[in-house]
Amino acid sequence: MSKKLTTFFVFVLSILFMGLLNAQDLNFTGNGARSAGMGNAFTGVADDATAMSWNSAGLTQLYAMEASAVTRFGFGSIKLDGWDDAPAIDLKSRFQINFLSFAMPFKVGSMTLVGGIAYRTLFDFNNEVIYHFDSGDETYKYEGAVGAITPAIGIKINDMISVGAALNIYTGSSKYSETYQNDPSSDYTGAKESYSGSGLDIGVLIKPTDKFSIGGNFNLPNKLKYESEGNSDELKVPLFYSVGVGYRATDQLLIAVDYQSHDWSKSDDFKDASNADLFKLNSLHLGVEYLLMKGNAVIPLRAGFYTNPLFATSDNDGNQVVDNVLTLGVGLIMNSIVIDGAFEMEPTTIKYDSYDFKQSFYRTTIGATIHFGN
Repeated sequence: MSKKLTTFFVFVLSILFMGLLNAQDLNFTGNGARSAGMGNAFTGVADDATAMSWNSAGLTQLYAMEASAVTRFGFGSIKLDGWDDAPAIDLKSRFQINFLSFAMPFKVGSMTLVGGIAYRTLFDFNNEVIYHFDSGDETYKYEGAVGAITPAIGIKINDMISVGAALNIYTGSSKYSETYQNDPSSDYTGAKESYSGSGLDIGVLIKPTDKFSIGGNFNLPNKLKYESEGNSDELKVPLFYSVGVGYRATDQLLIAVDYQSHDWSKSDDFKDASNADLFKLNSLHLGVEYLLMKGNAVIPLRAGFYTNPLFATSDNDGNQVVDNVLTLGVGLIMNSIVIDGAFEMEPTTIKYDSYDFKQSFYRTTIGATIHFGN
């Protein structure tokens, strides 16, 4: 393969890898280790502080002040089958703050409210792709994230219905760079991009019985602004929504199902594109949680599954590639301290004319919550 053609393949694959590594974040799901362990099926559950990202109406289920912190780390592997002299490829990522929060219940007259504020990561750009060629390594690196400072409130209308609102104040920055071991003169570092803007989420939670709940969350249309070297533009974010149900079959067993619609093809920025269907990121989520009682401790065991559509097609049929993601989670509840962990496994195979692109992505999420008072 000629050097020019090899360089072209490296460029295309780098863009593909960056997109796949961050595809889950482009799906705009909520935050948290507990929800991640349950396949991100949490819209109809939303009974902890991460409700500020999933469904703010669920905040009314909190009965004491609490603070939480969640981190996430991603890694993976890639193999190119059928490409002669294909380089070995390493993927690296970094820890990121996934979620920080403080929430507190209070009353206004006879009305129960729960207010809170959170910082959460919406789009995580942190990843690094390293190609090991015989002539030297080539490294393509993204750093940064789009986050949101999110004040939120949940209001309990009656014993059955709660509503909520969360304001997302966008912040963050990113930078892209390329490093060539055999040709340092070709090294490239892009300009820093900064992000701003705001968006409003509206949530509703209906609990007809103690065992059953129905939730909906609506991310209203907004604009994400970005600026680089004095130039600015904006990404038009269309209406996103998620609906979910939670069913507590027993005191120890919780089952949850979500449908999440993140249809970027309805954005003015993408709706006229020839590949607009690739921007339809609608997904199905299933999750279970079982509480194992051990003395004074409670050990939640979790598992889940969800579909993750990507910005990629297979040459075999031209259809959008949709990953199937499996999740596992475990926790520990001791008095006022809660610790949660989750592990997500996402394999993908994309078939092209001359080779198969095979990858496996893994995400680890760890969180801790402390409750103040009873």
